[in-house]
Amino acid sequence: MRPAPPPTGTVQVSSPYPFAIAVLIAASAAFVTPVSTPVVTLVVEPGRYKFMDFVKTGVPLLLLTYVVTLLVAPLIFPYAG
Repeated sequence: MRPAPPPTGTVQVSSPYPFAIAVLIAASAAFVTPVSTPVVTLVVEPGRYKFMDFVKTGVPLLLLTYVVTLLVAPLIFPYAG
């Protein structure tokens, strides 16, 4: 199964690369949940972190990642194909 943005980019007669980069960044941006990676899951109990600790830190970081991706991806990979 493949993500929808690259075919969407080809239907719109534009380069699929900025769409693919947005999907790649979004797939790796799991900052809000403590089960995002095994390493993070291992430090939750010894560090006595709560779920809300991840939400407080992760939501601003997630929003920053999305904004930077939306601004930078088209600059590096232009839509004009």
